[in-house]
Amino acid sequence: MKKMLSRIALGLLLLTFAAIVICFYIDQFTYAYALIVLLLIIFGAMGQLYRLKNDEYMYAKLNRREEYEDYTR
Repeated sequence: MKKMLSRIALGLLLLTFAAIVICFYIDQFTYAYALIVLLLIIFGAMGQLYRLKNDEYMYAKLNRREEYEDYTR
C-alpha cells in the first residue's frame, strides 16, 4: 500500500513539474506561480508532519529510558 501511494505521489509531482513548465511556455505565469506556491505549501506541510513524528518518537524514547532506569536500579 505504501509503495503504491509513493508511486502515485511521485507521478503527481512529475505532472505538476510538467504543468509548471508548460504554463511558463504558454505565458500563463499566474498559473505557474500558483502551482509553485502549492508545491511549497505541500512540502512545508510534509516537513511539519515529519517533525511532529520525530518529536513524538523522541518523547517516547526519553520516557522509556527513565522507566528502564527505575526498574534496573
